[in-house]
Amino acid sequence: MTFDLALENGTICAGDSVFPANLYVSGEEIAAISATRSSFPAREILDCSGLFLLPGFIDPHVHLSLNLGRYTSVDDFDSGSALAISGGVTTLIDFLDPVSSLLDFEKAKKSRMQTAADSRIDYAFHVTLAGSPRFSAEEIARAAIAEKMPSIKIFTTYSSSDRRTSDGMILNLLSLSRKLGFVLLAHAENDEIITETVSGFVSPTFKDLSDLRPTISEMTEVVKLALMSMDKQGQLYIVHLSSGETAKTLGSINVNWKDSTRLETCPQYLLLDNSPLLGEQGYLNTYCPPPRSAQERLLLVSSLREGEISSMGTDHCPFLRQDKLENRDDYLSMPNGSGSLGLSFSTANTLLEGDLTRVSSLLSTNAAKTFGLFPKRGLLAPGSIADIAVVDKDAEITVSRSPFTRSDHSLFDGMKLKGRVEAVVQRGRVAYKDGEVLLPRASGRFIERESVRWEDASCK
Repeated sequence: MTFDLALENGTICAGDSVFPANLYVSGEEIAAISATRSSFPAREILDCSGLFLLPGFIDPHVHLSLNLGRYTSVDDFDSGSALAISGGVTTLIDFLDPVSSLLDFEKAKKSRMQTAADSRIDYAFHVTLAGSPRFSAEEIARAAIAEKMPSIKIFTTYSSSDRRTSDGMILNLLSLSRKLGFVLLAHAENDEIITETVSGFVSPTFKDLSDLRPTISEMTEVVKLALMSMDKQGQLYIVHLSSGETAKTLGSINVNWKDSTRLETCPQYLLLDNSPLLGEQGYLNTYCPPPRSAQERLLLVSSLREGEISSMGTDHCPFLRQDKLENRDDYLSMPNGSGSLGLSFSTANTLLEGDLTRVSSLLSTNAAKTFGLFPKRGLLAPGSIADIAVVDKDAEITVSRSPFTRSDHSLFDGMKLKGRVEAVVQRGRVAYKDGEVLLPRASGRFIERESVRWEDASCK
């Protein structure tokens, strides 16, 4: 038999095992894995000597072409997916626009599908709720599942823009989440605390951001939601956790909260603290939740190393320098968001000191299990989709703005990290090699996801 593609002489990271092997692809799937001494014919061969093979990374949290009215995030599905590939990401999960009726839901899905058609890699969506919904928790949950999008995002803040979901609705959604088979994502900040804090500032600027949205606003909401999820045996996923204080507080609860709550953080919270906000270009470092103190960042890294964090998303949502600059003296008018897509592997590999089994879980396997993509994705095994990141875990890199992004700046410029993606295979095709993205625009597909129950695929 002649395979379509062979990745030879690499070291495979498969679950808890790391071993030298050859990997063979037929069509879009992994067909076989053999010892390196056993070589089989293939139409195309990638020599992976000295490199490691990990399951393609899954970024469960991006905002491509996010329209905020006056501003739109600058990376669309074309540039964003190219940027993703360069960082080993083979699957993106973006969000529908917020909906308050079932008709809105139908329109939001149609619109987002059209926008995402330019993607070079595969993609899925989370449903997003607006405030004052005109459907019940069960109605929107069943609609999301029927449309193969079994994950729903809510906000506990942003009441001023009618995006806040009430605690009663959240409780009902959590009650149904495991029963019906969907995941509830939460942007967790306490709306009243933020509103009251902001009212105490006369003319807040970007320099005040960490004070305007204080850690206590995140901490209280995360703990409350986790307790609600435990009580209802729900499936709760906290997005973009910003503070190690929050993670440590949640970890101190003397109950097994991990059965019903999973935590995500992002490169910007692990690599940056809030000191850049005070610089001349501090307005570029504006995103929500905001960057935290140096001590909170170190605590967050500690929580990552201790296994308290399940997944790493990026919350990729960059705006142009000018978009930020023109609002530097009026923070409340500024578009919030930053760009870190493509940096997840180097971030995780650096902070986890080259432990690729943990890196693989954090960037791929856990997200696949959390959002109903496992075992077709998040795993290197015969029968799985051939999504593969080929990495050099020892390469030292200096971060600069990627040529694939349409953003005109990088918050991480000049930072030294360890680990580089050398090649990527996406659905059996060589997608990235020698610094070039090889997949054409619009070659990605929408991934239909079935109902998901966490007990069927536990995270590590």
